[in-house]
Parts: sequence; structure tokens; C-alpha cells
Amino acid sequence: MFSKLYRYLFYCVMVVVFCSSCVTRRNNNYFQSRASLPQYDSVAFEEYRLQKGDYLDIRVNSMVKDDETLFNNGQRSTRLNGDNAHSRLFLYLVEEDGTIIFPYVGAVPVLGKTLREVKQVLEKSLEDMMNSFSVDVRLANGSFSIIGESGSGRYNIPKERLTIFQALAMSGDLSEYSDRTKIRVIRQTVNGTIVKEFDLRSESIINSEFYYIQPNDVIYVQFSDAKFFGVSHITGLISTILSTISVGMLVWGLVESFK
Repeated sequence: MFSKLYRYLFYCVMVVVFCSSCVTRRNNNYFQSRASLPQYDSVAFEEYRLQKGDYLDIRVNSMVKDDETLFNNGQRSTRLNGDNAHSRLFLYLVEEDGTIIFPYVGAVPVLGKTLREVKQVLEKSLEDMMNSFSVDVRLANGSFSIIGESGSGRYNIPKERLTIFQALAMSGDLSEYSDRTKIRVIRQTVNGTIVKEFDLRSESIINSEFYYIQPNDVIYVQFSDAKFFGVSHITGLISTILSTISVGMLVWGLVESFK
């Protein structure tokens, strides 16, 4: 009887040990250089390219104040937000045909262009109408979202080159139960939706294709096995094993009492 009991307990302990996962420094530390981690190649920073449905905040700056008033609808330097219904009245929507309608210029193709390229196109279009002027082009709907174990929220992108670490810091960083080995970024592109998956612990992520966040990105963080089993450190693992053994012995005793 005891040999069967020990065998049963042994199996229970093995199941717990192999299925449970403690949270260690290797699980959570960033910038690790271990050979077992994925190695990512460095790539040049790629500017965001405009898509259908984007809103542009375009300002014309001129020495002639009447020209500024004419093109800016009386709006000054306050940055407009594409999420605000009132602000959209003064913004330029990228239409389904990939163009924006700009005053006295007409339809301007912007789909797939960067903000710098749109600036150059508009300045070229206005040079016959104005002198001593410049055009400022901003993306009014520049934000990213985070869902999953780290919580959920939507955050405005404060600058052009926002790294994955800065984005996570804005949301309060990842919890100890976040699975850093499989971070996913869902990204909308001109050619459709793509999903990028990477190991956030690897030091080589710096300057890789996963390093920078783009507007409209969704960062998904799944929970680790440690949260599923409720084990975050070695003492928790031992406690889980002892609890499993106690339950196993209780069940065995009840079974034997009915024989």
C-alpha cells in the first residue's frame, strides 16, 4: 500500500515541478546577453508612412499674417488631437483614395508617404502662391495601445522615436507575471496588418526592427506560466508541492477508508 502511495505522491510532485515555473532574474531582466536568447540584427529607423484614416495637423507659417490665417483657419500653434471631434474640423483626413484636400491646391496624394515627404510636396505646391513660408506637418492621431498582463490603455506618442522600453514605462512597466519571451506588436501597414513577436530580454533588441514603436501599434503581453500556477519564487514552489502532497495523502486516505 505504501509503495503505491509513494509512487502516487512522486507523480504528483513531478507534475508540479515540471508544470510550475518560478519567476527568476532570467525571466524578467532586460538587456541579457546569454547565447540561448534570440539574436536580432540592427536595422535603420523606419519612419511612419501614412495610411487611410490618418489625421494630419498642417500649419502654414508665413511672414504675411493674412496667408497664415487663410491656410490655418485661424488656428495657431496649439497641437490638435485626432481623437477630438472638434479638432477634426481643422485637421486633414487621409481619404480612401489616399489623398487629402488642401485649400487652393486640391487633392494631394499622401498615402504611403512620410510626414517629411508630405511637407515637401505641400511646400512645392504653394511656392507659386507665397513667398518666405514653411509648412509644418504633424500626425494628429499618433498613439499606441497596450493590452494583456501589463494592463490595458492607450497612450499618445510624445516624440518621433519612441522605443519599446519607453512605451512600456509609460504604462507602468511589465508585471513580474508578464511573459517577456513572447511580446507581440500588432502593426497596421499600407499593405495590411502584421504581427511582430520577439523576446524582450535580449540585449540585441536595441536598434532592431522591434525596438521602435509606431503610431497605431498594439502591444500585447501574455501572462507567464508562473501566474497560472500561482508560483513566483522558490518558496511558493515548495509550498505548492507540499500542498499537492497533502491533498494527495488526504485523497488516498479517503479512498482507503471506503475499501
